[in-house]
Amino acid sequence: MMDIQKLRRFLSNDFRNAILSIREKDGELIPRLTLKEKSKLNGSFIGVYSEDLKKIRKEPLNVCNYMLDNFLANHTVIGIKYFTYNQYQPDKTCFDIITTEGVFTIALGNCNIKDIFPDFVKRIEFAKREGILKDLSHQDMEKKKKLGKQLFLGLNRNNKDIKTGVGYCNYNILSLLKNSEIIIPKYERSFVIRYIQEILRMYGVTDECFFEEEAMKISDKKKEFLDTNRNCNSICELKIGNVTFKFYQDNRALIQLELIEEAFKGLESEFIYYSSGDIIKQLVIKNYRKIGGN
Repeated sequence: MMDIQKLRRFLSNDFRNAILSIREKDGELIPRLTLKEKSKLNGSFIGVYSEDLKKIRKEPLNVCNYMLDNFLANHTVIGIKYFTYNQYQPDKTCFDIITTEGVFTIALGNCNIKDIFPDFVKRIEFAKREGILKDLSHQDMEKKKKLGKQLFLGLNRNNKDIKTGVGYCNYNILSLLKNSEIIIPKYERSFVIRYIQEILRMYGVTDECFFEEEAMKISDKKKEFLDTNRNCNSICELKIGNVTFKFYQDNRALIQLELIEEAFKGLESEFIYYSSGDIIKQLVIKNYRKIGGN
C-alpha cells in the first residue's frame, strides 16, 4: 500500500522529480512512489483533496490514475519520453513526463501501460500541447533572448525510445517508423504547424517580412534538397525573417520543410503586406508625394 505521507506530498507538488514504480504480483498491482528533491514549499501541503486518500490508496488502479490526473492538471508539461531507460529502474519500461520544473517517471514491471492508464497517450499528448503553448505565451523578453531565434525540428528514428516535446532551441516531433517510413500522427502534425506559427509570431516575422520573398526561400530550399546528395552528417539551415530553422540534410529534411512551408503559408493573411511588389508601389507613391507629386 502506498505511503500516505508521500501521496500527500505528491498531490501537494512538494517535489521536483518523482518515480511511480508499478509491478504486478499474484494478479495484484503494487505501486511504489519515490520523491526526489523537495520543492520550494518546504514540506507544507497545499490544495484540497476531494478524495478520501486513505481509502483511495487501497485501490491501486484508482490511486495511479488519480495521481496522473492531478499531476497533469497542476504542472506545465513540455515533453514526453516513451519506452525510455531509467538508471534507478533498469529492469522496468519507463515513461518520462517532463515539465518546466521537473520529471515524473512512470516505471512499469511486467505490466502494460494501457491496462493501468486508459488513453495514456491521448492524456499525455493533450497535456503536452497545452503546456508548450502556455509556456510559450508566458515567455518574457529575457527568456526569448535566452531561447534564441533558432529551432531544430527533430524526428524519431527509433521506436524503442520515442521522444517528443520542447528542448533547448528544438522541438522533437512525435513520430514513428513504419516500413522504413517516418509517420507523424495527424494531431501531432497539426500541433507542430501551430507551434512553428507561434514561433514566427513571437519573433515578429509576420510584421517585418515580405510574404512572397520568404515563401520563395522555402520553395528554393526544397528544390535544393531534391537536387543535391543527401548527407546525414551535414546540417541544413533555412532562415525565415530572423528565425533560423536547422535540421539534418537527409530523408527527414523534406518532411521538416513541408511542415515549415504549411505553417508559413497558413500565416499569409497576417502579413502586413502580401508581396514585395506592394511595398515597392507604396514606396514609389510615398517618394512621389515628397517631391511634390499629386
